Amino acid sequence: MNKRWGFWTRWVCISAIAGFVWGVALNDNSWLSIGGMVAGIGCFIVFYTLLDDFARKHQWHRFTAALQKGVYTKAWLQILNLAMPISPFMSLEIWAGLAASSIVDFLRLDFHQPFLLSFVMTLITGALLSLCVGVISLIVLLVSDAKADGITTNDIS
Repeated sequence: MNKRWGFWTRWVCISAIAGFVWGVALNDNSWLSIGGMVAGIGCFIVFYTLLDDFARKHQWHRFTAALQKGVYTKAWLQILNLAMPISPFMSLEIWAGLAASSIVDFLRLDFHQPFLLSFVMTLITGALLSLCVGVISLIVLLVSDAKADGITTNDIS
């Protein structure tokens, strides 16, 4: 279990780099705002570690492998976007952050505390990005199932 905590801490933090950078750049840069983002990231470390543990206990090996590949893919996409920003508006993190801001506005959540606002924004943004990881993982799982069943692109055409 300790190895899984380390694994998910590393990859959730890597995956959170772009969102964290944008969050710090667009917020008031107070320690309370940064603390809210760190607490939100911590929630995702716990979530992914417990999800991984649950899947392993149920011997869902293909699921855990697909989830890891989904997280790798999502993390490298955002690192690539940070390293070579073609356009900041092409980033999944930007779109997720804008959507989170819209959701907070739509729900009229008026937080006057920077910690709470950053925490909630991080949770919503992270949930949206986790949906992206889920889609990537599902694609990986479907492709691996197709390979396991012996289906090739020649069989489809």
